[in-house]
Amino acid sequence: MPVTVDDETAADFQEMGVTVEVARDAVKAEAIEIMASNRDSMLGFLAVETQWRVAAGMAGLIWLGLDYSAVDVTMRRQALPDAVFADLQTMEAAALAVLNGDA
Repeated sequence: MPVTVDDETAADFQEMGVTVEVARDAVKAEAIEIMASNRDSMLGFLAVETQWRVAAGMAGLIWLGLDYSAVDVTMRRQALPDAVFADLQTMEAAALAVLNGDA
C-alpha cells in the first residue's frame, strides 16, 4: 500500500537528511454527511466509542461489544432519546463484524 507524504512528513525526513517528494494531491480527511434524523444516534455512538468490552487471548483481541451500563449513563447524561439505543445496537453489530474480521 503506497504511503502519501505530506509537508510534515517530508520535514521529518529532511531532519534526517533524506529528501522525499511531497504528494500535492494527498488525500484529505474524508468528510461524511449524516442525515439530520440520524444525528442523535451518531452523536451517541461517538460518545461511547471508548466503552468497548474486549477480551485478549492467544489469537489476539476479541471485541465483545459495548458496555451497556456505560452506554446507559452516557445516554442519560446526554439526554438522548430511547430510540437511539436500538440504533447503537445496530451500529455495534456492524462494527463488531469489522473489528473481529468477519466483514
